[in-house]
Amino acid sequence: MRVELTRTKDSYSIISAWWKERNFPIVKPSILSQYTFLCYNDQNTPVYSMCFYNTDSDLCWIGWQASNPFVEKEDKEGCFDYLFKEIEKYAKELEYDTIFTTSNVGPVVDVLKNNNYKEGDEQVNHYLKTI
Repeated sequence: MRVELTRTKDSYSIISAWWKERNFPIVKPSILSQYTFLCYNDQNTPVYSMCFYNTDSDLCWIGWQASNPFVEKEDKEGCFDYLFKEIEKYAKELEYDTIFTTSNVGPVVDVLKNNNYKEGDEQVNHYLKTI
């Protein structure tokens, strides 16, 4: 297992193919962060991705978690948890003290809780406006 920090523009074709296969709305690369982490399994296949947003505060934001729909579940075993742990190490190296993310996807929430993320708000909607 390994994690690679990529420029989002370089990994976008991989991530958008995963979204397309899962019928997830394709997010324009211009609203994604500059950097995306890719997690590879022991066969050196990318299995998970997550965008990393730098900020000018002590908080960084991670989001747009995606998984490779072309890889069997057993070939991803432990990779998502590993990805979160590696991102946490990276955030600490950059001297962030808080990581923020959102999700209502069961497997994502499970990994968040297993890694001691605390639920902030409940029953909150997110609002976006393209301008």
